[in-house]
Amino acid sequence: MKFTNLTAKEFREFTDKMPNSHFTQMTANYELKVAEGAETHLVGIKDNNNQVIAACLMTAIPVMRFFKSFYTNRGPVIDFDNKELVHFFFNELAQYAKKHNAIYLRVDPYLAYQYRNHEGDVLENAGNDWFFDKMKQLGFKHQGFFTGFHSDKQVRFHSVLDLTDKTEKDVLKGMDSLRKRNTKKVQKNGVKIRFLNKEELPIFRQFMEETSETKAFDDRNDSFYYNRLKYYKDRVLVPLAYMDFDEYIEELKLDREALTKDINKALKDIEKRPDNKKSYNKRDNLEKQLVANQQKIDEAKALQEEHGNELPISAAFFIINPFEVVYYAGGTANEFRHFAGSYAIQWKMINYALEHGINRYNFYGITGDFSEDAEDAGVVKFKKGYNADVVEYVGDFIKPINKPIYNIYKKLKDIKDKK
Repeated sequence: MKFTNLTAKEFREFTDKMPNSHFTQMTANYELKVAEGAETHLVGIKDNNNQVIAACLMTAIPVMRFFKSFYTNRGPVIDFDNKELVHFFFNELAQYAKKHNAIYLRVDPYLAYQYRNHEGDVLENAGNDWFFDKMKQLGFKHQGFFTGFHSDKQVRFHSVLDLTDKTEKDVLKGMDSLRKRNTKKVQKNGVKIRFLNKEELPIFRQFMEETSETKAFDDRNDSFYYNRLKYYKDRVLVPLAYMDFDEYIEELKLDREALTKDINKALKDIEKRPDNKKSYNKRDNLEKQLVANQQKIDEAKALQEEHGNELPISAAFFIINPFEVVYYAGGTANEFRHFAGSYAIQWKMINYALEHGINRYNFYGITGDFSEDAEDAGVVKFKKGYNADVVEYVGDFIKPINKPIYNIYKKLKDIKDKK
């Protein structure tokens, strides 16, 4: 085995066949980092037949003017079951960082630690406890089992729906009643989906701006999304949910005709059996439905008059590799939430994964705080409703490379953080 630099082609061919590859470990991300001016390295291990058997995208950041810190985001892409390979890789990676004047090396592997439900209960240990001992042996210090969202760390908890051997019906059956009802609702209420192009990305950004203000979170800036759409190309999809009012109103009119027929039938039953309370209850219920139906028609016509036939109601940003569909971000117009556009988007993209043989549908990050007053409690409830499980990852590890300089750096950083 030998540790070596890889070409972009070698890196892409290897990572595209490894099922534990994160989207940050894609050639497209390498091209983006280079375009942004970041010092970026593609490294890996080749076997005796010159075949790549491990790979890693790593970036270097200037520290204290003359030094660097090295970081691999969700790397390496490697067979973690091969412990000898893991040992060799991380040992060589540290040596590589040392040759490039690093004071420390940080890694946060895409490696599961535990599987949980959305109440936080541990369902199963992922069997990777050995990894913590191995990293300690190699001089890496674990940064703790942190929770929450941090600007300088990858989130440790993902909500993931396993689609292995599942059909569309299986997925629908696994949802809770609210998710199931809204998913069925959007299939017949005029909600349509199309994908936005680069010129239309401001539509998505507008939804994100409104949602970030409503839910009080800091969103990424415009360039983050534009650059990923540019460099990730067909590995980014930006679905837009919109109302087609002509179709929606037509469906409502058909529902109205059916309700009217059912009401007339109930009235005839009352004539025949005036003492049958069930017929009266049925009539009253149907009449309430008819009133609600008319209200929906009136609303739809008013919105159509104001906005035209097509009204954007929700949009999202998905990143895809051959093994995973990631729901990275999404926003909805609060005024039109009752049209359930976000459910239409999720259903469209779940079916995209099924159609393309992608078994992992990743609703992405949650804080790991499963209490009712958690900052993302509503998000957790939404993702739980799809019958997803929680994957808790091993977290961050840091290895000091130049220990004297690293100790100085740490002291200076601690002083800065206290200010």
